[in-house]
Amino acid sequence: MMEEIIIIIVIIMAIRALLTRNKVEKMLYINVIGFGVSALIALSVNTPFGLIMAIAFFIASSISSSAISYTLDRLDNEIVLDQ
Repeated sequence: MMEEIIIIIVIIMAIRALLTRNKVEKMLYINVIGFGVSALIALSVNTPFGLIMAIAFFIASSISSSAISYTLDRLDNEIVLDQ
């Protein structure tokens, strides 16, 4: 049951990421997809190697989340010149 809920959330976020034109929203949707995939790996692969894969993917998702946060902070400080 839990896997189905996560799959539905990931699919909705993927559709929203494809449809939105706002870069900030797109990065946040991609972030949710990354954490959803790591949760699906942890729930579906019931072996020690599956746990290692889920941990590695979660760490990579956390690093990408930090990169997204850094980028969003840089976008707030960016000066846009209208031409």
